[in-house]
Amino acid sequence: MTEQPVPPKGKRIVVCLDGTANQIGAGNLTNVAKLFELLDKNDPSTQLVYYDPGVGTLAPAAAHSAVRRSVSLLIEKAFGAGLKDNVAQAYRYVMEHWRPGDAVYIFGFSRGAYTARALAGMLLRPGLMRPGSENLLPYAVEKYAINRPFTQDEFDRWAEFARAFCWRTDGEPLFSVVRQNSPNQVWHYAVPVAYLGLWDTVKAAGFLRFGSLRWPYTRSLPNVARIRHAVSIDERRRPYREYLIQRHPQGLEERWFPGVHADVGGTFMPDHRLAAIALKWIVDGITDELAIDATAYRRQCAVTEDFAYAPIHNNGKLWYLVGRRRRPMNPDALVHPSVLARRRDNPGYLPNLTDEQQRLSADPKDWMSPAL
Repeated sequence: MTEQPVPPKGKRIVVCLDGTANQIGAGNLTNVAKLFELLDKNDPSTQLVYYDPGVGTLAPAAAHSAVRRSVSLLIEKAFGAGLKDNVAQAYRYVMEHWRPGDAVYIFGFSRGAYTARALAGMLLRPGLMRPGSENLLPYAVEKYAINRPFTQDEFDRWAEFARAFCWRTDGEPLFSVVRQNSPNQVWHYAVPVAYLGLWDTVKAAGFLRFGSLRWPYTRSLPNVARIRHAVSIDERRRPYREYLIQRHPQGLEERWFPGVHADVGGTFMPDHRLAAIALKWIVDGITDELAIDATAYRRQCAVTEDFAYAPIHNNGKLWYLVGRRRRPMNPDALVHPSVLARRRDNPGYLPNLTDEQQRLSADPKDWMSPAL
């Protein structure tokens, strides 16, 4: 029998990581930005909330002139530069505020979802450095961010590093829960992540870079107790390949949603109905643990069946230049009930959806009911 997650004894630390060129105040809020607005931020003794705008939003401090700032932002968008910086900044925030008994919750969209998974990976290995070790953070990020598994020699070096600088966590309430995911990988310096909420993770480093990032543990995520990952079923841009999660012994819910990448993660205005479906699903997974403004929740997450029939947006013909592909689905992949509702309204929608996938995904209509 698997152990169930237990409520945190200490405070809740919530990390919100936005997608490429997305930020609060941009006018086209993503689901990450909307989630940030939903979260109660009035009592930092019980809940702390961190928001980081996506890659390609804020230029580095060293880019003093307007031209240099513009070039820097364009490079970040095109080639995915800045991911390490975003991981380091989020890690530093957790490092400054986490203490034994606290619980970590991480959310992300697009490359921000990849950043969220990388942050969870760093909380696994090396773990979380104790305050006072900030000068070692650039070293830790560089040693972690490699596109291959760690060698035995690297494991040994991480062990020495963790013993010297990281919190020991095997006494944490969620440790025994996440250890069931992979007893060999979840070691006694791994910080458990209580919940990971993701909107359509993409693994491309940038829209002009066709390689992909494969940093350690970003696919397996063994130190995460519960995961909800909303995946776009209609995205066709080749650089925006899906980055699915390996089978998890417990706590993984990965569902395919109607719409292209930004339909699932937000940004299309004024019709945000498809995004609201995915927002509600991620938020509903955690309403019993995080402090959420009920009024804001009802405003942002009021979903009715007609939301499933909302138009799917077009990314534009310019994207044809970088190639198109249909995202493959495993035979046992689960779709969100809104996909089935859309299919009932339009039988020509998703003709490749199998009867088995429809059967496995059949759910009651409580996906439209308010959780708060």
